[in-house]
Amino acid sequence: MLDRGLLSPLALMAALLLSGPAAANDSTGFQGTGGIELSASQDIRMLSEDLRIGLDEIRVSYVFRNVADHPVDTLVVFPLPDLDLSRGLTAPNWAFPTESPDFLGFQLWVDGRPLVPQLERRAFFQGREVTRDLEAAGALDLAPWKPGGYDGQVKAIPPAALERLRRAGLIRSGEDENTPQWVLRTRYHWRQIFPPGVNVQVRHAYRPFVGNALIGKAAEVDGRTVVGRLVGDGTSADADRYCLDAGTRRALTAAENRTPAGAMAFTAAEIEYILTTARNWRGPISRFRLTLDKGEPDNILSLCWTGLKKVGPATFESVVDDFVPDRDIRLLIFVRAKSRP
Repeated sequence: MLDRGLLSPLALMAALLLSGPAAANDSTGFQGTGGIELSASQDIRMLSEDLRIGLDEIRVSYVFRNVADHPVDTLVVFPLPDLDLSRGLTAPNWAFPTESPDFLGFQLWVDGRPLVPQLERRAFFQGREVTRDLEAAGALDLAPWKPGGYDGQVKAIPPAALERLRRAGLIRSGEDENTPQWVLRTRYHWRQIFPPGVNVQVRHAYRPFVGNALIGKAAEVDGRTVVGRLVGDGTSADADRYCLDAGTRRALTAAENRTPAGAMAFTAAEIEYILTTARNWRGPISRFRLTLDKGEPDNILSLCWTGLKKVGPATFESVVDDFVPDRDIRLLIFVRAKSRP
Protein backbone atom coordinates (compact mmCIF):
# COMPACT_ATOMS: atom_id res chain seq x y z
CA MET A 1 0.00 0.00 0.00
CA LEU A 2 1.33 3.43 -0.86
CA ASP A 3 1.81 6.04 1.85
CA ARG A 4 -0.94 8.54 0.95
CA GLY A 5 0.93 11.36 2.64
CA LEU A 6 3.89 10.81 0.32
CA LEU A 7 2.10 9.59 -2.79
CA SER A 8 -0.87 11.79 -3.51
CA PRO A 9 -1.64 10.88 -7.14
CA LEU A 10 -2.07 13.74 -9.57
CA ALA A 11 -3.53 13.71 -13.07
CA LEU A 12 -1.47 14.54 -16.20
CA MET A 13 -2.10 13.16 -19.70
CA ALA A 14 0.12 10.28 -20.84
CA ALA A 15 -0.08 8.38 -24.08
CA LEU A 16 -0.17 4.60 -24.11
CA LEU A 17 0.20 3.14 -27.56
CA LEU A 18 -1.47 -0.25 -27.70
CA SER A 19 -0.39 -2.71 -30.34
CA GLY A 20 -2.86 -4.23 -32.77
CA PRO A 21 -3.34 -7.46 -30.77
CA ALA A 22 -3.83 -5.46 -27.56
CA ALA A 23 -6.58 -3.38 -29.09
CA ALA A 24 -8.29 -6.45 -30.52
CA ASN A 25 -8.06 -8.57 -27.38
CA ASP A 26 -8.33 -5.88 -24.68
CA SER A 27 -5.02 -6.81 -23.07
CA THR A 28 -1.50 -7.98 -23.82
CA GLY A 29 0.09 -10.82 -21.90
CA PHE A 30 3.04 -10.19 -19.61
CA GLN A 31 5.41 -12.27 -17.52
CA GLY A 32 7.52 -11.66 -14.45
CA THR A 33 11.22 -10.91 -14.87
CA GLY A 34 13.99 -10.55 -12.33
CA GLY A 35 17.71 -10.07 -11.85
CA ILE A 36 20.85 -12.15 -12.15
CA GLU A 37 21.41 -15.45 -10.38
CA LEU A 38 24.74 -16.65 -8.98
CA SER A 39 25.76 -20.20 -8.27
CA ALA A 40 25.44 -20.72 -4.51
CA SER A 41 28.41 -19.23 -2.65
CA GLN A 42 28.93 -18.31 1.00
CA ASP A 43 32.03 -16.35 0.00
CA ILE A 44 30.17 -13.63 -1.93
CA ARG A 45 28.30 -10.80 -0.22
CA MET A 46 26.06 -8.29 -1.92
CA LEU A 47 26.97 -4.87 -0.58
CA SER A 48 24.26 -3.06 -2.53
CA GLU A 49 21.51 -3.45 -5.08
CA ASP A 50 20.09 -0.44 -6.90
CA LEU A 51 16.91 -1.40 -8.77
CA ARG A 52 14.95 0.92 -11.05
CA ILE A 53 11.66 -0.23 -12.55
CA GLY A 54 9.91 1.81 -15.21
CA LEU A 55 7.57 1.28 -18.12
CA ASP A 56 10.45 1.78 -20.52
CA GLU A 57 13.29 -0.09 -18.82
CA ILE A 58 14.44 -2.09 -15.82
CA ARG A 59 17.95 -1.25 -14.59
CA VAL A 60 19.82 -3.05 -11.83
CA SER A 61 23.25 -2.28 -10.39
CA TYR A 62 24.87 -4.65 -7.89
CA VAL A 63 28.07 -4.38 -5.89
CA PHE A 64 29.48 -7.74 -4.78
CA ARG A 65 32.44 -8.46 -2.52
CA ASN A 66 34.34 -11.69 -2.09
CA VAL A 67 34.97 -12.06 1.66
CA ALA A 68 37.16 -15.16 1.26
CA ASP A 69 40.96 -15.15 0.97
CA HIS A 70 40.93 -16.71 -2.51
CA PRO A 71 39.32 -15.88 -5.89
CA VAL A 72 35.85 -17.22 -6.53
CA ASP A 73 35.00 -18.29 -10.09
CA THR A 74 31.27 -18.78 -10.49
CA LEU A 75 28.54 -18.99 -13.10
CA VAL A 76 26.21 -16.00 -13.35
CA VAL A 77 22.87 -16.37 -15.11
CA PHE A 78 20.14 -14.03 -16.29
CA PRO A 79 17.04 -16.08 -17.15
CA LEU A 80 14.45 -14.78 -19.58
CA PRO A 81 10.85 -15.87 -18.88
CA ASP A 82 9.90 -19.35 -20.05
CA LEU A 83 7.66 -19.42 -23.12
CA ASP A 84 5.06 -22.21 -23.30
CA LEU A 85 4.52 -22.33 -27.05
CA SER A 86 1.62 -24.80 -26.73
CA ARG A 87 -0.59 -21.90 -25.63
CA GLY A 88 -0.61 -20.63 -29.19
CA LEU A 89 -0.58 -16.96 -30.11
CA THR A 90 -4.00 -15.60 -29.16
CA ALA A 91 -4.39 -16.91 -25.59
CA PRO A 92 -1.22 -15.30 -24.19
CA ASN A 93 -1.27 -12.39 -26.65
CA TRP A 94 2.38 -11.73 -25.88
CA ALA A 95 3.66 -8.18 -26.25
CA PHE A 96 7.35 -8.94 -26.63
CA PRO A 97 9.54 -5.89 -25.92
CA THR A 98 11.85 -7.07 -28.71
CA GLU A 99 10.86 -9.55 -31.41
CA SER A 100 14.03 -11.66 -31.33
CA PRO A 101 15.49 -14.60 -29.36
CA ASP A 102 16.71 -11.99 -26.86
CA PHE A 103 13.18 -10.67 -26.41
CA LEU A 104 14.03 -8.34 -23.49
CA GLY A 105 17.01 -6.60 -25.10
CA PHE A 106 19.42 -7.54 -22.29
CA GLN A 107 22.58 -5.41 -21.80
CA LEU A 108 25.39 -6.07 -19.35
CA TRP A 109 28.36 -4.19 -17.85
CA VAL A 110 30.95 -5.43 -15.33
CA ASP A 111 32.97 -2.73 -13.54
CA GLY A 112 31.74 -0.24 -16.13
CA ARG A 113 32.86 -2.26 -19.16
CA PRO A 114 30.32 -3.83 -21.53
CA LEU A 115 30.28 -7.62 -21.59
CA VAL A 116 28.61 -9.88 -24.15
CA PRO A 117 27.31 -12.99 -22.36
CA GLN A 118 26.33 -16.24 -24.02
CA LEU A 119 22.68 -16.71 -25.02
CA GLU A 120 21.39 -20.24 -24.49
CA ARG A 121 18.05 -21.65 -25.67
CA ARG A 122 16.69 -25.02 -24.55
CA ALA A 123 13.36 -26.75 -25.11
CA PHE A 124 11.44 -29.05 -22.77
CA PHE A 125 8.47 -31.32 -23.45
CA GLN A 126 6.64 -33.21 -20.70
CA GLY A 127 9.58 -32.82 -18.33
CA ARG A 128 12.33 -33.94 -20.71
CA GLU A 129 14.72 -31.91 -22.79
CA VAL A 130 14.14 -32.02 -26.56
CA THR A 131 16.57 -29.32 -27.68
CA ARG A 132 18.68 -31.63 -29.86
CA ASP A 133 15.64 -33.16 -31.54
CA LEU A 134 14.32 -29.72 -32.45
CA GLU A 135 17.72 -28.48 -33.63
CA ALA A 136 18.10 -31.55 -35.86
CA ALA A 137 14.68 -30.89 -37.39
CA GLY A 138 15.31 -27.15 -37.81
CA ALA A 139 12.40 -26.36 -35.46
CA LEU A 140 14.09 -24.68 -32.50
CA ASP A 141 13.65 -21.30 -34.20
CA LEU A 142 9.83 -21.48 -34.18
CA ALA A 143 8.78 -18.39 -32.23
CA PRO A 144 5.62 -16.44 -31.36
CA TRP A 145 6.98 -13.15 -32.71
CA LYS A 146 7.65 -14.36 -36.28
CA PRO A 147 5.16 -13.49 -39.01
CA GLY A 148 2.84 -16.07 -40.53
CA GLY A 149 2.05 -17.93 -37.34
CA TYR A 150 3.34 -21.45 -36.77
CA ASP A 151 1.70 -22.81 -39.94
CA GLY A 152 3.74 -20.38 -41.99
CA GLN A 153 6.97 -21.05 -40.09
CA VAL A 154 6.90 -24.86 -40.41
CA LYS A 155 7.09 -24.56 -44.20
CA ALA A 156 10.84 -24.16 -43.71
CA ILE A 157 11.06 -27.58 -42.00
CA PRO A 158 11.66 -30.59 -44.28
CA PRO A 159 8.44 -32.66 -44.57
CA ALA A 160 10.02 -35.84 -43.18
CA ALA A 161 11.40 -33.98 -40.15
CA LEU A 162 8.04 -32.30 -39.56
CA GLU A 163 6.30 -35.69 -39.65
CA ARG A 164 8.75 -37.04 -37.04
CA LEU A 165 7.94 -34.12 -34.77
CA ARG A 166 4.22 -34.81 -35.17
CA ARG A 167 4.66 -38.50 -34.37
CA ALA A 168 6.62 -37.56 -31.23
CA GLY A 169 3.83 -35.21 -30.12
CA LEU A 170 6.11 -32.18 -30.36
CA ILE A 171 3.84 -30.53 -32.92
CA ARG A 172 0.08 -30.93 -32.72
CA SER A 173 -3.05 -29.35 -34.04
CA GLY A 174 -4.12 -26.47 -31.85
CA GLU A 175 -4.79 -22.83 -32.55
CA ASP A 176 -2.60 -23.45 -35.61
CA GLU A 177 -2.54 -26.79 -37.38
CA ASN A 178 1.15 -26.97 -36.43
CA THR A 179 1.34 -25.73 -32.86
CA PRO A 180 4.63 -26.42 -30.97
CA GLN A 181 4.15 -28.26 -27.69
CA TRP A 182 7.37 -27.42 -25.91
CA VAL A 183 8.47 -24.82 -23.38
CA LEU A 184 11.28 -22.61 -24.64
CA ARG A 185 13.75 -21.75 -21.87
CA THR A 186 16.19 -18.94 -22.66
CA ARG A 187 18.95 -17.54 -20.51
CA TYR A 188 22.13 -15.51 -20.63
CA HIS A 189 25.16 -16.77 -18.74
CA TRP A 190 28.80 -15.93 -18.18
CA ARG A 191 31.68 -16.86 -15.88
CA GLN A 192 32.56 -14.23 -13.30
CA ILE A 193 35.73 -14.13 -11.20
CA PHE A 194 35.46 -12.31 -7.87
CA PRO A 195 38.94 -11.47 -6.52
CA PRO A 196 39.32 -11.60 -2.72
CA GLY A 197 38.54 -8.38 -0.87
CA VAL A 198 37.60 -6.46 -4.05
CA ASN A 199 34.27 -4.83 -4.89
CA VAL A 200 32.84 -5.92 -8.25
CA GLN A 201 30.01 -3.96 -9.88
CA VAL A 202 27.61 -5.84 -12.15
CA ARG A 203 25.04 -3.74 -13.96
CA HIS A 204 22.37 -4.79 -16.42
CA ALA A 205 19.38 -3.30 -18.19
CA TYR A 206 16.50 -4.64 -20.23
CA ARG A 207 13.02 -3.76 -21.41
CA PRO A 208 10.27 -5.17 -19.19
CA PHE A 209 7.32 -7.31 -20.15
CA VAL A 210 4.46 -4.82 -19.68
CA GLY A 211 0.87 -5.98 -19.67
CA ASN A 212 -1.39 -3.36 -21.24
CA ALA A 213 -5.13 -3.60 -20.59
CA LEU A 214 -8.14 -1.59 -21.59
CA ILE A 215 -10.37 -0.94 -18.58
CA GLY A 216 -13.78 0.58 -17.94
CA LYS A 217 -14.00 2.25 -14.54
CA ALA A 218 -10.50 2.38 -13.09
CA ALA A 219 -11.83 3.10 -9.60
CA GLU A 220 -13.65 -0.26 -9.64
CA VAL A 221 -10.51 -2.35 -10.26
CA ASP A 222 -10.17 -4.54 -7.16
CA GLY A 223 -6.34 -4.66 -7.05
CA ARG A 224 -6.45 -8.22 -5.73
CA THR A 225 -5.94 -9.96 -9.06
CA VAL A 226 -4.25 -9.34 -12.39
CA VAL A 227 -6.11 -6.69 -14.40
CA GLY A 228 -5.03 -7.98 -17.82
CA ARG A 229 -3.49 -11.35 -18.56
CA LEU A 230 -0.44 -12.78 -16.82
CA VAL A 231 1.28 -15.56 -18.76
CA GLY A 232 3.10 -18.46 -17.11
CA ASP A 233 3.44 -19.18 -13.40
CA GLY A 234 2.06 -15.85 -12.27
CA THR A 235 -0.83 -17.04 -10.14
CA SER A 236 -0.49 -15.77 -6.60
CA ALA A 237 -1.99 -16.81 -3.31
CA ASP A 238 -1.47 -13.35 -1.87
CA ALA A 239 -4.53 -11.69 -0.33
CA ASP A 240 -3.80 -8.52 -2.27
CA ARG A 241 -1.76 -8.18 -5.44
CA TYR A 242 -1.53 -4.39 -5.85
CA CYS A 243 -2.71 -2.99 -2.47
CA LEU A 244 -5.07 -0.53 -4.13
CA ASP A 245 -6.13 1.71 -1.21
CA ALA A 246 -8.98 4.16 -0.60
CA GLY A 247 -6.86 7.24 -1.34
CA THR A 248 -5.81 5.90 -4.73
CA ARG A 249 -9.42 5.01 -5.54
CA ARG A 250 -10.49 8.56 -4.72
CA ALA A 251 -7.84 9.94 -7.08
CA LEU A 252 -9.00 7.58 -9.83
CA THR A 253 -12.62 8.59 -9.28
CA ALA A 254 -11.77 12.29 -9.37
CA ALA A 255 -9.90 11.89 -12.66
CA GLU A 256 -12.73 9.88 -14.16
CA ASN A 257 -15.28 12.48 -13.09
CA ARG A 258 -13.31 15.07 -15.05
CA THR A 259 -13.27 12.89 -18.16
CA PRO A 260 -15.91 13.55 -20.85
CA ALA A 261 -18.73 11.01 -21.02
CA GLY A 262 -17.91 8.05 -23.20
CA ALA A 263 -14.15 8.63 -23.01
CA MET A 264 -11.71 6.30 -21.26
CA ALA A 265 -9.81 8.00 -18.46
CA PHE A 266 -7.13 5.33 -17.98
CA THR A 267 -5.58 2.23 -19.38
CA ALA A 268 -3.73 -0.18 -17.10
CA ALA A 269 -0.08 -1.26 -17.27
CA GLU A 270 1.26 -4.13 -15.17
CA ILE A 271 4.85 -5.14 -14.38
CA GLU A 272 6.07 -7.94 -12.15
CA TYR A 273 9.66 -8.10 -10.84
CA ILE A 274 10.77 -11.32 -9.13
CA LEU A 275 12.87 -10.62 -6.03
CA THR A 276 12.49 -13.79 -4.02
CA THR A 277 14.37 -16.45 -5.99
CA ALA A 278 18.02 -17.45 -6.43
CA ARG A 279 19.52 -15.29 -3.67
CA ASN A 280 22.65 -17.43 -3.55
CA TRP A 281 25.02 -15.06 -1.80
CA ARG A 282 26.03 -14.72 1.82
CA GLY A 283 23.65 -12.88 4.15
CA PRO A 284 21.15 -10.11 3.40
CA ILE A 285 21.66 -7.29 0.90
CA SER A 286 23.53 -4.65 2.89
CA ARG A 287 21.80 -1.74 1.16
CA PHE A 288 18.84 -2.03 -1.22
CA ARG A 289 17.46 0.94 -3.12
CA LEU A 290 14.26 0.72 -5.15
CA THR A 291 13.30 3.45 -7.62
CA LEU A 292 9.93 3.36 -9.37
CA ASP A 293 9.09 5.47 -12.41
CA LYS A 294 5.40 5.66 -13.32
CA GLY A 295 6.15 7.39 -16.63
CA GLU A 296 4.17 10.64 -16.38
CA PRO A 297 3.21 12.74 -13.34
CA ASP A 298 -0.51 12.12 -13.86
CA ASN A 299 -0.24 8.38 -14.10
CA ILE A 300 -1.34 6.68 -10.88
CA LEU A 301 0.76 3.94 -9.29
CA SER A 302 -0.24 1.23 -6.85
CA LEU A 303 1.80 -1.60 -5.29
CA CYS A 304 2.37 -3.37 -2.00
CA TRP A 305 5.48 -1.67 -0.57
CA THR A 306 6.07 0.47 2.50
CA GLY A 307 8.43 3.41 2.92
CA LEU A 308 8.28 4.87 -0.58
CA LYS A 309 9.08 8.58 -0.86
CA LYS A 310 8.39 10.83 -3.79
CA VAL A 311 11.69 12.05 -5.26
CA GLY A 312 10.55 13.44 -8.61
CA PRO A 313 7.41 14.33 -10.58
CA ALA A 314 6.91 10.66 -11.53
CA THR A 315 9.48 8.78 -9.42
CA PHE A 316 9.50 7.24 -5.94
CA GLU A 317 12.27 5.73 -3.88
CA SER A 318 12.75 3.35 -0.97
CA VAL A 319 16.07 2.50 0.75
CA VAL A 320 16.34 -0.53 3.04
CA ASP A 321 19.40 -1.72 4.99
CA ASP A 322 20.07 -5.43 5.56
CA PHE A 323 17.32 -6.29 3.12
CA VAL A 324 15.96 -9.82 2.79
CA PRO A 325 13.25 -9.91 0.09
CA ASP A 326 10.11 -11.71 1.20
CA ARG A 327 7.82 -10.90 -1.73
CA ASP A 328 8.02 -9.96 -5.36
CA ILE A 329 7.27 -6.47 -6.70
CA ARG A 330 4.04 -6.08 -8.64
CA LEU A 331 3.22 -2.71 -10.15
CA LEU A 332 -0.16 -1.52 -11.37
CA ILE A 333 0.10 1.78 -13.24
CA PHE A 334 -3.06 3.57 -14.33
CA VAL A 335 -1.92 5.41 -17.46
CA ARG A 336 -3.86 8.59 -18.18
CA ALA A 337 -5.45 8.37 -21.61
CA LYS A 338 -4.22 10.93 -24.10
CA SER A 339 -6.58 13.79 -24.74
CA ARG A 340 -7.73 14.50 -28.24
CA PRO A 341 -7.47 18.02 -29.64
